[in-house]
Amino acid sequence: MNSHAIDKIINETKRSQTISNFTVLAFIISLLVIDFLPYFKSLEIINPQFLYLSAINFVLGTYFYFNSDITSSTIFPLLKRSSIFRIYLAFILLCGISFFAARNISLVATKFTEIAIIFCLFVNLTILLKDKLHLLYKIILIVGISAFLQAWQQLCNFIIIPKQASIIDLLTAMKGNTGNINILAASLTIKVPFLMLGITHYAGYKKYFLLTALFSVTAVIFLTGARAPLINLFLIYFFYIIYLLKETFSRLSFIKIIHLIVPILIAVLFANSIFEKSKAKGRYVSLENRVSEINTKDASSQARLAYWKNALKIAEKNPIFGIGLGNYQVESIPYERTISDDSIVSLHAHNDFLEILSETGILNGLVYFSLFVLLFFINLKNVIKSTNPLLKLFAILTLMLVIVYGVDSFFNFPIYRPTMAIFFSLLLAFTVLSNSYNIDYRSNSKTVKIISGILVLASAATTYSSYIIYKASNLEYLITGDDINNNSKGKLTGDEVISRMSIYPNTFSSSESFYEYAGIYYIREKKYDKALKCFSKAGKINGYTGRIEFYKQVISRQKGNTDSAYVYSKQAFYLRPRNYAIYKSALNFAISKKDTLEILREHQIFSKYRPTSETWNLAVKGLNYSGYSYKNLIGFIAEGLKKYPKDSLLLKQKNQLLLGSYLSGGQNFENRSQLKQALKSYEQALKIDSKNIYASQNIGFYYLKQNQNEKAITHLLNALKHSGLNDGKTEFYLGIAYLKLNNKTNALKYFTISRAKNYPLAKSVISNFKNTSLIDKKILIKRKNDLLIANYITEGQNFEEQKKMDQALESYKKALEIDSKNIYAFQNIGFYYLKLGQTKTAINYLLNALKYPGLRDGKTEYFLAICYLREDDKTNACKYLNISKSKSYTAAQQIIEKICK
Repeated sequence: MNSHAIDKIINETKRSQTISNFTVLAFIISLLVIDFLPYFKSLEIINPQFLYLSAINFVLGTYFYFNSDITSSTIFPLLKRSSIFRIYLAFILLCGISFFAARNISLVATKFTEIAIIFCLFVNLTILLKDKLHLLYKIILIVGISAFLQAWQQLCNFIIIPKQASIIDLLTAMKGNTGNINILAASLTIKVPFLMLGITHYAGYKKYFLLTALFSVTAVIFLTGARAPLINLFLIYFFYIIYLLKETFSRLSFIKIIHLIVPILIAVLFANSIFEKSKAKGRYVSLENRVSEINTKDASSQARLAYWKNALKIAEKNPIFGIGLGNYQVESIPYERTISDDSIVSLHAHNDFLEILSETGILNGLVYFSLFVLLFFINLKNVIKSTNPLLKLFAILTLMLVIVYGVDSFFNFPIYRPTMAIFFSLLLAFTVLSNSYNIDYRSNSKTVKIISGILVLASAATTYSSYIIYKASNLEYLITGDDINNNSKGKLTGDEVISRMSIYPNTFSSSESFYEYAGIYYIREKKYDKALKCFSKAGKINGYTGRIEFYKQVISRQKGNTDSAYVYSKQAFYLRPRNYAIYKSALNFAISKKDTLEILREHQIFSKYRPTSETWNLAVKGLNYSGYSYKNLIGFIAEGLKKYPKDSLLLKQKNQLLLGSYLSGGQNFENRSQLKQALKSYEQALKIDSKNIYASQNIGFYYLKQNQNEKAITHLLNALKHSGLNDGKTEFYLGIAYLKLNNKTNALKYFTISRAKNYPLAKSVISNFKNTSLIDKKILIKRKNDLLIANYITEGQNFEEQKKMDQALESYKKALEIDSKNIYAFQNIGFYYLKLGQTKTAINYLLNALKYPGLRDGKTEYFLAICYLREDDKTNACKYLNISKSKSYTAAQQIIEKICK
């Protein structure tokens, strides 16, 4: 017997003294516990999960170190010779090299810690499972129990639905301890191959349990509405059915296939019944509808395609070392400014291969992809050619795991999800071990001890690093709880945030810098200088979201520096032109500055990416307020109505503009005495809004001037049907119309209402309507004349306000023609000539006004004195100033001391 044969016998003897089966299964169970860990006050479940995995690595490494005598001495030469190990190690090293190309090394440290933990786990599992492949079905049973418990946590909510519960809320709340609904579905899908092998192997209660587990798992997968798991289920069922039929094309194989399909069919019926009860749309309409949406046309697929294109653009610009591991979550943001709404950022490329390509360079992207290609073909080859039944089982299991993980890597980001990564480590270990079965690689125990020591040190380092990352996540959890974006105060302070910040990562899981949030805390505390320092640091970490400029705008506004605030608001908008809150803030600043060009520019950009009728309405209001020309504004609204013809707000704004135009146009026609054109304008206004009080009122005034009193009454009454006319003017002229028709009862009624609203002219005529049965014809004529005089004087004053002095004088003279002693007519004519500089004529009229009683406020005497001063008659000027002063006219009191000493 040669020495090699003797060594082989010794090694076989030693294997009987290797790690106990119980220890192996205990560690497998400890890995699966990851799906049931609480969050431990971290915002992301992955952080305590990675810390937990790193701790397991440390424990395993320590166990191997102190039990090197029972650790297989062949494992390290086996790994050394494994192409899988070499490629994976090359991938890890190239990820580390990307550190030198990274803009944010903090993110490299974070993500490198995570992939290093999975690499160590792969090595530990390879050591642990060496010579333990016979435990496959026990591992399958353990995974089955884990899958059942994980699925049942979600499924029990749908077995007995509480009366007040919303099914749609239950559906959207499904995420388990995985982080989100899609990861939950992927986490369950990767366990399905274990269930399938178990069902086709076991009989009795174990088989029925695994059938129940398969129903539970697939039911939850269907209820999530996730599409990648549907693709995976189809593929693994296809491969496994082909495998079963290839092994034995017999009745037994078909029975096994039926056993695998029945739970799926029941799960489909169950999921559809829940969807039907939810009466939801979109994701939860039906399973068939969700399958039909597996294409490139829906919004989710379009977003993924956009992210993939961005990843390729980044890789094209950084082909050698990429942008640095983990840096995609920040450096991708500028590429998404025109495709992502509000503050949404992708964080991941939703394709691990492309994300690795962009972060670590083209070479490493190819290395990572080639790892999956190699895994697929090695296991496919074993399925087809291996003569060892156990190795075939491992090959088909690993092949299905590679398919599930590979497809998920193509559509999501399982590389950074511990619940998926543990199965990646497991499939790597299975592949390495099954391809070295019965091959003897020898090494001495000293080498085993050294390598185990290195694993312990590496695990200790990753444990410490993952604890630092967990502390950062805990701080993120506390900040998120404060909701400092919306609240004026939180439990934390800016100083506390700064003191609690970890070395890495320096960003939230949502990519914002911790310094950015510290700055927001300082704003709430009104410590603006500290806030600006934090924002300066935050801008170097992630200055792409527009949030920093937005909060700088807040600071400038609170300091009263509106010009700087306006600049910052524009900077924020152009960084994130699809962010509605930032757009609205920038637009409001542009409106406050009446910057119509900027309003139009911002509207055009925002509407290009997020076309909604609401943005058109905001722009219309802003342009109208900013004095945009009527013609252009009407054209702008018309353009909006072409896109949104049924939008009620745009139609309302258009009508309001037209109303204003017709009303002002009508008044302009009246001022030019083009009364028919004025009437047409008012009637056009009424066609737009039959309830418009001003159109009805002005038409009533028109007919009153034309002595068509009945028509005037009709329109004035229509005007009063609706609220808004509060000055008493309409009621006053309605009273005049009734008076002209000799309807004294209604005239008195509306004069009384007008007086109650403090309309001045109503007070001078209302007392004359008491005891109307005793009024003779002469008195009635006088009262009518008084009303006409009041009307002419009001008309004259209106003409003066419009700088139409000649027409004003005509109105005052018409009042004098009716009553040659009317003090108000004399007074207003006197004021008229004073304004024209004809002081002598003004003196005559003002003296005539003072001949008769009624002018008690001293105003007439004051302006009479001004006339005398202009005529250099100081004596009369002082005389009338003293009279005005005695009547307490304020202006006289102020000037008399200077003039009359």
